[in-house]
Amino acid sequence: MRLPSLAALSLLAACTTTARAALVPVTQPPPGPPRALAGTVRYEARRPTHGGASREGEMRPARFVTVAALDREGHALAECATDATGHFACSVPAATTQLAVRAHAHENGLDTSCSPDQDLRRDHELRVPLAMGDAPMTVDVRDSDPSGMAGALHIVDTVLRGLEAVQRWTGDTLPPLIVYWGRGITTEWSYYRGERPAHSNRFMLELLGGERGRQSTTDTDEHDEGIILHEVGHFVMDRLSTNSSTGGTHPSNVLLDPGLAWEEGRATWFSSAVRNDPRYQDTIGIEPSGSLRVDHDLERSMGPRGNGAENSVSDVLWDLIDGANGYEDRDRDGLALDPAALLRAMVDMNRQPGAFPCLASFLRFITAPQTLANNATRDALVSTDALAAMLRATQEPEAMLAASPGAQWPLDLTVPARVADKIDGLTDPAPSGGARRPENGLDAIRVYRVNIPARAWINLELRIQGSGTRADRSDLDLELRDIRGEILASARGTAPRETLSRLLQPGWYIVYVRDGGDGNRANFELTVRTRPV
Repeated sequence: MRLPSLAALSLLAACTTTARAALVPVTQPPPGPPRALAGTVRYEARRPTHGGASREGEMRPARFVTVAALDREGHALAECATDATGHFACSVPAATTQLAVRAHAHENGLDTSCSPDQDLRRDHELRVPLAMGDAPMTVDVRDSDPSGMAGALHIVDTVLRGLEAVQRWTGDTLPPLIVYWGRGITTEWSYYRGERPAHSNRFMLELLGGERGRQSTTDTDEHDEGIILHEVGHFVMDRLSTNSSTGGTHPSNVLLDPGLAWEEGRATWFSSAVRNDPRYQDTIGIEPSGSLRVDHDLERSMGPRGNGAENSVSDVLWDLIDGANGYEDRDRDGLALDPAALLRAMVDMNRQPGAFPCLASFLRFITAPQTLANNATRDALVSTDALAAMLRATQEPEAMLAASPGAQWPLDLTVPARVADKIDGLTDPAPSGGARRPENGLDAIRVYRVNIPARAWINLELRIQGSGTRADRSDLDLELRDIRGEILASARGTAPRETLSRLLQPGWYIVYVRDGGDGNRANFELTVRTRPV
């Protein structure tokens, strides 16, 4: 008899040459002879097509997932895990009447799970009654099950693939990552939520679950491996590298703030690098009722190009690695770096004073020799000439390699400083190209970096040429952020003069002047002073 389905189980199996002795006891089982139990857990996954997710699924092994032995009341008696092929073999207490397969994988120090609860206190779980006799069980979790267990197992396995890639490429074992997801439960968007709760060393993604009962027509991301690994990419960069993003949505037809474009574009690159696939797709529904929300081939240029273009970031990073280690290079761009070397360069850049990168500064970083944390030196990953040739071949602007003051982002200010500049989130199309973007467009934000060598007060003054109100479209805002992009203070008034004052510890800080509404255009003067404590 073929039972419902489980998920991939780990190295704790017993009764085989690769297995361990027995289930780990959870509660003291009643006396009685134990029972040998073996089986396979598989889940159904779907692939992206131009009509949404594939109508036909494929069965995959549920790797390294938890399997618990339960008594009639549902009390856990013991636990084990599947191996890399989804198999388990173990000895269970006599009182066991059912097994619970949980969307929780643990392997080689990596830990990831999927929960239907916002407080993340329980995992998605499927309970399966024990089969009669000693024949191996086959637990196939079908995607048609309204509980969504197949989707939860697909999420866990996909996240684990990303964490395994990071471990191979850098040697780093990242902390536990939990995904909040459920059909009809997580209906807002897919996000990396950061550490939840604070100081717990436990991190969270939230993925779209679509509308309950409407999997075939609404946006749900459990089968979108590209989207899942994009969000994992944000987690990886947060833990190992930098964050220079302003936040907010990021359409591909505009030039964005370069920090936002960098963070979003390299998360897409990470997703494609893990999957060894330049296609980045986001499905809505299931064919023939579905469609594609995103269909981007990193080997084909789309939209505006340059330092504020999210697609330029993902495409350039992909072109740096295609042709190496089995990564197909369709456009013959001439470079083929190991993805491990590229990710390690991002980690190394984080160790530079005031690291707040964008695509252009990262490209300049990898073309220069570097002194590492242990004072060892590393040759440039690629020569400037070779990189410039690749940019020409792929129709990306070579100007990103320029080290001239006009090409610098963010602009460094030596305190005390006074700088005159202009915000334009009103003109459409934007002066730099693409549609206007008041929220976080390249023309709608100016970004400055300052170094505070000793504990001091920082005083910021913004003088706007205009009323500072939306009446004449001159409403500008002022923000102070730390080097990780977290807002420390802001001034969001509607006056021609705005000020901020904050006591700061020694370090690097970021100052934003930005469009304060839904489209403003004004010249301004920013003054930065410090006052010792």
